[in-house]
Amino acid sequence: MINTISKQLAQQIVDTIHDVCGYHINFINTQGKIYASSNPDRIGNYHELGRQVALYGQTLEVDSDNEYKGTDEGINIPIYFHQKLIAVVGISGKPDEVRRYAHLAERISNILLHEQELTAENRTLDEKKLYLIRSLQNGDLDNPDYLNDCLTHFNIDEKKNYRMIYFKVNTHYNLVNISLLEQNIDKIFSPLKGSVYAYIYPNSFVGLIPDTIFNKNRSTFLKFAVDHRELIKIAIGKASSLPNSSESWQSAETAMNSIKDTDDPFIIFDDLTLEILLSGLNQQSIREYRNKVLSGLEYEDLEFLKIYYEENMSLQKTSERLFLHKNTVQQRLKRIQNHCGFDPRHFKDAVVLYLGINITL
Repeated sequence: MINTISKQLAQQIVDTIHDVCGYHINFINTQGKIYASSNPDRIGNYHELGRQVALYGQTLEVDSDNEYKGTDEGINIPIYFHQKLIAVVGISGKPDEVRRYAHLAERISNILLHEQELTAENRTLDEKKLYLIRSLQNGDLDNPDYLNDCLTHFNIDEKKNYRMIYFKVNTHYNLVNISLLEQNIDKIFSPLKGSVYAYIYPNSFVGLIPDTIFNKNRSTFLKFAVDHRELIKIAIGKASSLPNSSESWQSAETAMNSIKDTDDPFIIFDDLTLEILLSGLNQQSIREYRNKVLSGLEYEDLEFLKIYYEENMSLQKTSERLFLHKNTVQQRLKRIQNHCGFDPRHFKDAVVLYLGINITL
């Protein structure tokens, strides 16, 4: 029986509700620790009121900030499943305004937990796929007998290393046609021994593939991403043992977050370097850094710097690529220095500017 809401599921609920209402939302475990939040800086913090709700099992509302340690004005509501309290959800804001969103989070949690439980109990092929992928994603191995049954069914060898593959569908794609896209993905996986994938509502597919099989078929996934670049992006997680597949999934998410709109729609975690660090920055830190470093620069300056750094700060290659005289390139670099205070020609300043250009909101 499911007795907790996983971090990933809790964060999914948080992000969904936050997108709807705009208020900050926390998921709090029964010990009062925040483990999913719309504010990443709060994850891991102690939430006194959440702990009180978990102890007494009753909704508590706060009309002013700092009434409880680590607690803002808002509402905190217990989430029960099979009559057992498994988490607390808190939403910051005036109680009269946020109360309905707290109940919405409670409702969504119960629906998703029931769906997860049914997946573990039913035996259809799609449900087995979903249960297997979800279990490996989250590291939730709470039903080893059924999990082993799924592994056997899909010829998954526990002794091999595997990679998680993340297919992210463009949100502008008509999800009514998701089955058409799934048919194309199925054509990729069908011939690959010991591989499996599942559709994850609403806009992603997640696959599991042996590392050796992926290495032989890397070009297939690359071609699929390029051929469908307006529709889908593909990120490949690092190779890991089957019990550590959640690490492969986390690395696939990191790789996906590093893909920019203008980049190739295919990336492998193994190829990342600086992006691993940058993907973990919160939006406020990124915004403040960019505002500090790039203030005073125009769009044309940023595009110029991108090319300059792509050409390894070579004046000759930059001038050839932009069809400019070397003196003109020098003048533009000097003008950029005057506008932002950082000299693109000096190593330390170049690193500062390069980071500002390459981290994205």
